[in-house]
This record gives sequence, structure tokens and C-alpha cells, in this order.
Amino acid sequence: MPQPIAASDRLRRQDSAQQTENLGRYNVASHVTRALRHAADSTGVGFNVLAAKAAIESGFQTNAQAPTSSARGLFQFIDQTWLSTVQKHGANHGLGKEAAAITRSTTGRLTVADPEERNRILALRDNPELSARLGAEHLKDISESLTPTLGRKPDVGELYLGHFLGTGGASRMLRAVAEEPGRAASDIMPEAARANANLFRGANGAPLSAKQFLDNIRGKVEQVYAQLGLAAPVGPVDFTPVAGDALSENAIASAEPFWWGSGPPARSAKAPERMMASALVEVFNRMGRGQAAQEIGTQGERTEMPAALLGALRHENTPAALTEARRAYAGGTI
Repeated sequence: MPQPIAASDRLRRQDSAQQTENLGRYNVASHVTRALRHAADSTGVGFNVLAAKAAIESGFQTNAQAPTSSARGLFQFIDQTWLSTVQKHGANHGLGKEAAAITRSTTGRLTVADPEERNRILALRDNPELSARLGAEHLKDISESLTPTLGRKPDVGELYLGHFLGTGGASRMLRAVAEEPGRAASDIMPEAARANANLFRGANGAPLSAKQFLDNIRGKVEQVYAQLGLAAPVGPVDFTPVAGDALSENAIASAEPFWWGSGPPARSAKAPERMMASALVEVFNRMGRGQAAQEIGTQGERTEMPAALLGALRHENTPAALTEARRAYAGGTI
């Protein structure tokens, strides 16, 4: 009688057989490019912009960890920026419970009361779907913050500057470019210059001016687009508006965990169905990956819901949206 395949062995085999896609000189896992496309569809930030950002930040590695900071994941969010972005945008991408758990302490730092929940929320940076979506939302936030300083929307180089220096530092640098272009960039952002001397000095070791520094950043970003074989946006970067209903449907459609079932999930057009699916996303997040992987490993491919999911649906803390959706289904209204 054949012995069941251990979950760890099965997942290892799946990873080894993972499909890839070529983006210029990069060989990128298909689930990563798929996540970037989902994020582009659901946020209005162009795929090319997201792909270039992911290449710069992590080289498309979903679990990349910076050696000198807390930055982690596809878009290298540091802890505080991730918590801030989840708090602000998480509810639009299936993370309503997580967003509600994040609060600001008396010191001004974002925190989560339960340490285990905090660690779980931070670990979501390794999820390429969520990292890509929130990375896109963060780029939109940067654009919104820098627009008053520039009097227009930022270009791709200025967008990256907003990530690299933070929006406050980027605004100072951009004002200097406009008012004192010859001033040394290291005088404007001394701490950043100490940590990234190679970006603030020329090939001859001389300090770069504010204008030279910005031109250097733009050049590096444009070089990444060229390496990817993608066209860089020219001039201010516009984001495609996303309707509220489309955002909800996209969040549901691609937030379903890739480790259960196969094929793209169906989109839900009716409000009760969207409530049901949104609640299911929260339940999936609550379950975690381990139980589903164990059941697949011991029982073979499944087409029905895992037992852990069914148990979670009966849990007394199942979201109220699910109860309302159940009621609609029972009443035959959908």
C-alpha cells in the first residue's frame, strides 16, 4: 500500500517544480509575477512600476531580509512602515482584523497588544500577494505626500526617493533641488549619507550635489527598468483609479491562499457573496498554512474544504459578515 507523502516533502517538491517567468535578466517565480499583476489590477499601480520596485528592493525574493534593519519581504518593508500600511490599507485587502489590532502607543510607535499577533502580522510581509498589494498602496501614499512639494505627481525616480529617504527626507531633498541645486546632498540628509556613502558620492569620491544625487537615483531606477526589459514611465506617474466594488472583488479574488485548491478563484459580484468571501479570507488567515498542508500530505489532493476550515467556520468568533451571508444564502436571495 503506498505510503502518504509527508507534508514537508510534498511542499518541497512543489517548490522545486515551481514555474518561472523571465523579466529581462531576471528569472522570477511565476507566483511572484502573478502577485504583482494582481496588485496592479487591484490598486491601479502599473505592473512595470511594481516589478521595478520589487527588483530594486529584493530581487524578487519574497523572504529577503535586510542585514542591517527590520526590512523584509518582496518590498522590504521595515516593521513600522508595514504596520502603518496594514493599519491604513489592510481592510481593503482582506486584513481587516489585522488592521484593527494595530494601535499607536503613547510614544508614537505603532504596536499590537498581543506579541504573537504582532509577529504574525509582520510575517505577512513574506506573502507576495499581500506584500505586493500593500507595496503598491505605499507607493500611492508616497506620491500623495510628495505632490504638494513638487506641484505635480512624482516621476519614478522621485517615487523611489520617497521610499529611500522617507517622504519627509525626500521633500527636503526635492526642495533643495529646486532652490539650492548645488548644495551637497550629504548636508541635507547627513544620516542617510553616512549609511549609504556610495549613493551620495561620485565615482571620484566627491560629494554629489542635490541635483546630482537625484539624477543618480533616477539613473539607477531607469537602469533597473532596462534590465527588466520594461518601459519606464516618462514624467509624472499616474495611477489608474480603482472603483470600490472592483477593489473589493480583486481583494477577494487573489487573497485566497495559493496552497488550497487550484485555478483562479471566481470573482463575486453580489454583496452577500463578497461578505462571505471576505469572511473566508479572515478565516483562512486565522487557520494558517500548516494544517491544510498536513491534510493534503496525508490524504492526497482534495477538492472539498479542509476540516480545519470547516471547524474554523463553526468558531464563535467567525466574522459577522459570514453570518449575514449565510442568512442570505439560506433565504434564497443569492
